[in-house]
Amino acid sequence: MPCVQAQSSEQSELLTRESIYSQAETALSSSDFEKLESYYSLYRQRTSRTPNGRWKLQLFYDGLFPADYNHEKDWTSFEAKLLQWIKKYPKSPAAHIAYSSFLINRAWYFRGEGYANEVPPEAWEPFYENVELARVSLEESKEFASSDPEWYVRMLTIARLQGWSQLEVNKLLKDAVSKEPYYQETYQTAFEYLLPKWSGSFSEAADFADDAATITSKCEGRGMYARIYWRAINLHPEFEENPFGSKISWEKMKAGFEDIIALYPDAWNINNYARFACLAEDKETTRTLLARIGDKPILEAWPEQTTFSDCQTWASEP
Repeated sequence: MPCVQAQSSEQSELLTRESIYSQAETALSSSDFEKLESYYSLYRQRTSRTPNGRWKLQLFYDGLFPADYNHEKDWTSFEAKLLQWIKKYPKSPAAHIAYSSFLINRAWYFRGEGYANEVPPEAWEPFYENVELARVSLEESKEFASSDPEWYVRMLTIARLQGWSQLEVNKLLKDAVSKEPYYQETYQTAFEYLLPKWSGSFSEAADFADDAATITSKCEGRGMYARIYWRAINLHPEFEENPFGSKISWEKMKAGFEDIIALYPDAWNINNYARFACLAEDKETTRTLLARIGDKPILEAWPEQTTFSDCQTWASEP
């Protein structure tokens, strides 16, 4: 499978994302299914990447679900729209995958975002019911929809929520990688299954991140290791405090970022690399990257706990 070369873009990473989100949201809200299929055809191409190197396909799907639904009527009307899309394009991978995503999101709506011991007992039944509906929907569309790597991302999510065995997950992952070995979210989602709060341990998750980097090394170097933990630190509270202690190897993540920057020397990547270097207390690397950033940081890359000014001050100290 050929490697994808970085493409120049006049838009920044964040503007590119917002553009894709807006396209997907607008087309779906207006029931312009022909336009949705057109966008899908474009973003399904392996070469369709953002300046950061992310697949635009992933952002297309994310853009279909922008709203924070707080009422059952919102879910009802949204489901009707997705079913209209399926009716008009019954063999559309995108339509079926989007519908499974809707069902998973609705499951979380019933469950809530708290810890398992905080979930009301009555919330579990509709949660598992919707997750199972999503699984069935994906299985029914597998013949034509599994050509899209997002089909496997959704099924890996379901595997985590339903507590599949590692043997079952490994088989699913093997199938996914055999079809598309460079889809980042496949590895990021499988990694989450291996976290202690689900079905694994930090050491198992770390071994998997190493394996993912090895599988994708021909085209990405060690970049997949960095991308996996980049997302993990941003999303999972267990990585917020001292992530580069026993949980994550900074040397491996640093090597991964070097490979990402070599392929995608975008300012977004450089800012995030600098943030993590500061978080890892790698002063020399932080200084080098801050010099590249200069006085034009992308502040969205610097969350409150690791602010740009704090890292500037720290890096300037002897």
